Parts: sequence; structure tokens; C-alpha cells
Amino acid sequence: METIWSQRIGRLFLMKTLRYIVVLIFVSVSSIAQENNSTPFIQKDFQLWLDAGLSYKINKKLDLKFEAAYRRDNNLADVNETYLELQLQTDPFKFLVFSGGYRFSDWFEKYLVHRLFGFAKFNFNLDRFRFNYRVRYDYNFSSELGPLPAHFRNKVKVRYRTRKFPLDPFIAYELFLRTNHWDNRFSQQRMDIGFQYSISKKHSLKTYYRYQQRLNAVSPDKNFILGFSYSYDL
Repeated sequence: METIWSQRIGRLFLMKTLRYIVVLIFVSVSSIAQENNSTPFIQKDFQLWLDAGLSYKINKKLDLKFEAAYRRDNNLADVNETYLELQLQTDPFKFLVFSGGYRFSDWFEKYLVHRLFGFAKFNFNLDRFRFNYRVRYDYNFSSELGPLPAHFRNKVKVRYRTRKFPLDPFIAYELFLRTNHWDNRFSQQRMDIGFQYSISKKHSLKTYYRYQQRLNAVSPDKNFILGFSYSYDL
């Protein structure tokens, strides 16, 4: 049974999430051009990320997933990346998910890039809160670009499952550790705030606002990303 403190924290979480998304979008977009002119070594950029996915349940413990994505950068003026992705996912226990897959990408409408990846995700529920921790490894390669960064990625996420409101708010943080650099340095971090909307048992929509920053770089770029993600279960 849901406790009173969980209801109060959940409502506060929901309202603050909505408020922060609106404020962050307005502040970041209005400040990008000004800071790019005043600090040439720290570039800010507003981006749009769109993706849609299909999921097919092979059996009770195994799912086949397909995803297509389209991303724009340079304050939405240019295409940053498009990709197609295929993965197999299994959940041997309710609290544990394993997945692995392949991504074929087109970077900047010029370069073809391949990615192999795998991850393990742990889930934990507390009243109407759902906590996730995911550890993931990405290996990228391209015949045109030569060696590319490979990363260990650690991500934590908290989602509140609302009872009478169609949107479930969530926050997340992810840290990238580059493994094929001479000192295995942290290279990037992401912070997300957003909503997940279950349209029906088969359809769901997610919208989020993401702050992404390069770490340990001469030019520590800062990206402000508005994302929309749609998924359909076959």
C-alpha cells in the first residue's frame, strides 16, 4: 500500500519536474548565443533527439528490440546523427535485465560508424518509486574515422509512478569512462529530467531535457538536448 509520505513526495516530484523542464529550456536556449560569443573555448549547443522503437517478445524471458533515431545539433541547423539499432534483451529475474546489440550510425551525414554494446540493469521498487542502475559498455569502430572512443557507462535513474495522472516524472544521471585512452579518463556526463507517458499497454512516449557535458577536454562543450522517444510493443 502506498504511504502518505510517498504520495506527498511523488506530487512534489511531479510538479518540480515539469517546472524545471520549462525553466531549463527557456534559460539554456536564451543563453547559448551569448556565452558562445564570450567564451570561445566552451561552446554551448541546443539539440533535438528523436527516436522510435519496436519490441517483440520472443518468449517470456527474451525480447527483440529495434530502434531508429534522428538527431540535430548546431542549434538545430545540422543533422548530427541518424542510426538503426537492434538488440536482444532478457530478464532472468524481476530485478535484473541483460541486453546486447548492434548500432549502425551515420555521423554528420558523412561517416558510417558501427557500435557493439551490452549492459546489465538492476531495478528496485519502493512504494511508487522505481530505482534503476545500469552499467553499459560501448565499442565503436569505423573504417573511415579509425579508432573511436570506447566507454563504460554508469547510469542511475529514479521514476515516480503516478496513480491518477498520466505522466510519470523521472530524473537520471550518467557518467562515461573512456577505456581506450592512455589514462582511462572520465569523458562525459549526462543529467536528465523528464516524463514517461503510457498511452496504452502497447504504446508509450517519453520526453526529456538533457544536459550533456564533456569532461577532461580542452574544449568542454555543453549540450542542452530536448528529446522525444516513442516505443511500441508488438
